[in-house]
Amino acid sequence: MGKLKVYYGWARIGGVRKKRALSVMFENEMLGCRSERGQRCLRTIQDTVFERYQTDEEMSDGKRQNRIFTEYSLFLDEKPINGSLERCLLINREADRNNVSKAMRERISDALRKSFMLSNPGYKEPCKQLSLNFE
Repeated sequence: MGKLKVYYGWARIGGVRKKRALSVMFENEMLGCRSERGQRCLRTIQDTVFERYQTDEEMSDGKRQNRIFTEYSLFLDEKPINGSLERCLLINREADRNNVSKAMRERISDALRKSFMLSNPGYKEPCKQLSLNFE
């Protein structure tokens, strides 16, 4: 069996979704996800920016699911992000820390940032009082 993919993108806002969100979609099985119907479903849910292959650990989690996709969302306008694009990307990088190399995490963040800025040209990072980054 081949490798399953992870799709990073921004959630499409419409009749069902009302909030801006970073959307991470994990494939749970290849046949349904890679079919035309599966890809059409993915396009209605999110604007995909970046794709990568899942690690063996991520694939084993997907085997226990009964859906073709599993989605994880980070809502931009809710706590703890509070409208901060950089905070949203930082949380996503930290979530991928155990499965993805640092260089790949940076590529994902850069692609997501570039896509967000193209679709939101007037965006400005909200003011924050204090920020500590420990690495």
